[in-house]
Amino acid sequence: MATTRDLTKGNIRTSLVRLALPLIATNFIQTAYNLVDMFWIGKLGSKAVIAIGTASFFINMAFALSALVITGASIRISQNFGSKQYDQVKHYITNGFFLAFIIAIIYSIGVILWRYPLISFFKLGDPVIENMAAKYLVIAMIGNVLLFANTLFANILNSLGNSKLSFRINSVGFMVNFALDPLLIFGVAGQLQLGIEGAAYATLIGRMVVFTLSIIKAKQLMGKRKENIKLDGSVMKDMTGLGLPYTIQRVTFIAIGIIMARIISNWGPAGIGVQKIGLQIESISFMTIGGLNGAVIAFMGQNYGANNMERIRKGYKVALRLSVIFGLITSTLFLLFPDAIFRIFVTDPLIVNMGVDYLRIIGLSQAFMCAEIMTKASFNGLGKTFRPAVVGLVFTALRIPLALYLASYIGLAVNGIWWSISMTSMIKGVLLVYLFFRYLHGQKCVVHAESRKLE
Repeated sequence: MATTRDLTKGNIRTSLVRLALPLIATNFIQTAYNLVDMFWIGKLGSKAVIAIGTASFFINMAFALSALVITGASIRISQNFGSKQYDQVKHYITNGFFLAFIIAIIYSIGVILWRYPLISFFKLGDPVIENMAAKYLVIAMIGNVLLFANTLFANILNSLGNSKLSFRINSVGFMVNFALDPLLIFGVAGQLQLGIEGAAYATLIGRMVVFTLSIIKAKQLMGKRKENIKLDGSVMKDMTGLGLPYTIQRVTFIAIGIIMARIISNWGPAGIGVQKIGLQIESISFMTIGGLNGAVIAFMGQNYGANNMERIRKGYKVALRLSVIFGLITSTLFLLFPDAIFRIFVTDPLIVNMGVDYLRIIGLSQAFMCAEIMTKASFNGLGKTFRPAVVGLVFTALRIPLALYLASYIGLAVNGIWWSISMTSMIKGVLLVYLFFRYLHGQKCVVHAESRKLE
């Protein structure tokens, strides 16, 4: 197949780094765009920030639902590529795109129809904010199909070891977003001032550009197809079966985030603004480490398909060290410069003071969070999606009672909510790393037992 890279051979560190660097660069650009987007929106005032912060929960839910297809497709594509079954690779690609389109359309229609009841759940108490959030959400949902398709295509390229092409395509889309954001938000010479709707349109146009380029490059990826595209229910069932545990975890994570936002709103809408900005800042960590994760999933999948457990074992240790080091660097920045970082995006004293506490508390858990995300990717690359999903579900759900206890009973207010997030991230990181090493040890014992039988 064209535009691919075999990750079952060569130096492990070099293979991971070469694949991860374009992914990290892509995520850096995405993070930079999100931060610039929030910078411009912040100029519109705190109401605009709160409106987009509210709408973003349902946009993030779309990301979560996309995992139902993308996770399974990525796993099977990398595994089949590792075992040299190229016809199966193409089969999973075509069925993955069909299923992604169906899910995206159904979700988008549902959110558009129910946007006002969904937004009213947060009880913001301000019709202006609620109306702004509703308008932003409609535009975002129109581009949801493009979001699913672009994300799936990028993950397919990563699974085949070609992260450079994904980086180049997405970079063009991000550049379009960068250029259009201030123009559509504030207009030119006082004309076409669209406010937060302008930010939504900039994102939509950027996704259209990425989608167009992806369609052009897809011909190189698939090669010449003499046979017709065949929809296969068993393949779709296999993909969704692999993706379901991770999707349930992500959807639950978003749902819990919505409930947490509802709890935060008890201390005023400013807390939701802090959470939105804080998550964008924190994305420096989890979006960047996500680049390494894309490389890890492809690496694990290809080597699992090639039945190379020793290479998997060594690759995990290399990836774990890299993720922890990056997490420690991020923690240092959050702990030492929280005020300066938050003031880049907003100047409201109340939001800044709350944001400083947020970054300091969350900063303590960054290394653990990076280890958690990377280990989850390692499990997923092997097709073992159930274990990390259970750990994620249990301890993410624990945030709700823990937040209520720390915020209300102990009296920490919103800081208690930040502590519940930080503490559970630490637990998840330690537990998942332990479980993965235990899995590797079990596989080693199986290999030794089989070797003795042969002797």
